[in-house]
Amino acid sequence: MKKSSIISKILALVLVMTCILGCTTTAFAATTSDPPYGYTYDDAASNRTVYKYFSYNNSKDSYVAKRTFYSSGNTVSFSNGTVVTSSSAGSGYRYNGFNTEGVFYAITSKGELLGIGGNNKVITVLSSGAIELCYNTDDLAVSIKTTSGTKSLSDWKDVSDPGSNNNNNTGNQPNVPSTSKNNRVEVYTNSAEEMVYDAYEGTTLKVSIVLSSNGKHILNVTIGVRLSDILKGVKFMGIDPEYNVYLYETNGTLYRFKFGNWYVAEKVYLGSAFKTYKTDENGFLSQIVTETETYPVKQLTTSDKWVASKTYAVNKDTYATLYIKNTVESHILMLTDGVLTLDGKKVNDKVSAFGFISETKFCYIKDGKVYRATLTSPTSRTRICTGASTFNMNDVGLITTVVLTNGKTTKIS
Repeated sequence: MKKSSIISKILALVLVMTCILGCTTTAFAATTSDPPYGYTYDDAASNRTVYKYFSYNNSKDSYVAKRTFYSSGNTVSFSNGTVVTSSSAGSGYRYNGFNTEGVFYAITSKGELLGIGGNNKVITVLSSGAIELCYNTDDLAVSIKTTSGTKSLSDWKDVSDPGSNNNNNTGNQPNVPSTSKNNRVEVYTNSAEEMVYDAYEGTTLKVSIVLSSNGKHILNVTIGVRLSDILKGVKFMGIDPEYNVYLYETNGTLYRFKFGNWYVAEKVYLGSAFKTYKTDENGFLSQIVTETETYPVKQLTTSDKWVASKTYAVNKDTYATLYIKNTVESHILMLTDGVLTLDGKKVNDKVSAFGFISETKFCYIKDGKVYRATLTSPTSRTRICTGASTFNMNDVGLITTVVLTNGKTTKIS
């Protein structure tokens, strides 16, 4: 093929992309802090795959589905039922999906790439060679694998490696239970435009979760308990193989409700911001995807294990650490060359002994005198007694009495 011919075809493709994207720049705008995302699922009630493009609506303080497409077998259609193509390469995220601007793409059995912008006009972006779409962690297509390499959907340049964030296996993939008797999660939209997640153990409905039509409320229908009222949208829901329910709320926290304990949520610790989740072949949540890592469900841990069940102190030769009941909070008294510090800030010098009294107070000995101070005002001291030698502590490491040089003890509080 002549060089001039290749250049002209590339320019034509760029022009087509510009036309498509130009139709959607205002319709699908979103804030930087609340970026748009895609959501694909198999609707168990209608036996079709649903593709939705969500963008944040400030007035509603929630994500709203701006565009919806369907597919069934080799037919892709608009939300009103009008057919886009009857020769699709197949249903599912591999062949169909939205890009970051809300343009919907469909790959045909002939290897064509079709693009549908905000004006709903179907344009042939690529006439042949399309294989599959590749996605970012917001489940939006960013590139496409072709017979001549991976191409970026934004400017149609070669991409040597789409990277882990563009992996086509990322995100809320359609789940198709192998048989109706399997443990599984079935997802569908009811007549009230609410998302329903039915989790089965064999033929028994184990738990049923409903997401309200405005994307804010989650209800455990099985026992009639509302799990949340501050969600941002359908993206933030999942059920794992143990039938635990996961929610990602507006405050930036991922919560887990252990099955059977619906009144207390565990806070799941993530090393970086949550992006989306992956499901297995039966629709159960299998992995959590963050900005930097992908974690299998078994790898998820909560911060609860670091919460102190009681107030106590661990005492060493040169330092003591206080842990406060029902929190992950801790404070450290440290003695270095006679200088006592609390959480790194100087308290006093020429100190010979020290320790915590309670969750709010500590004390120390200087020149035989005992001084008491609070955690909030560590340099404002109160003298308790003189002639002190050391301290006695209880079984949780807190000071109870002062041992005087004459062998007697005096209580301290």
